[in-house]
Amino acid sequence: MSENKVELKLLNPRGVVEAKSTLAPAPRLTDLAGKRIGLYHNGKPGLDNFYKVFEELLKKKYPTATANLIRGSFEITDKDAETWAPQIDTFVYGVGD
Repeated sequence: MSENKVELKLLNPRGVVEAKSTLAPAPRLTDLAGKRIGLYHNGKPGLDNFYKVFEELLKKKYPTATANLIRGSFEITDKDAETWAPQIDTFVYGVGD
């Protein structure tokens, strides 16, 4: 009779995943007055139109803020960030289409 014995093994489908260390997000600006804002453009069509209107609205609300167009590829590298950081206080990452 022991030949017909069925043994079932229960497995955890979630497995065990090691948590990676995380970084806290950078503090957010409380006001854009007088700030330098980078407008990141990855070359997608339509983004020029969006940023044109964005700049107009920004100037109405924060006349002393400045916006600078930054062009690059889809992925922002560490080198890009190091280059731009001294030139801007914050940035907008937009994707057109």
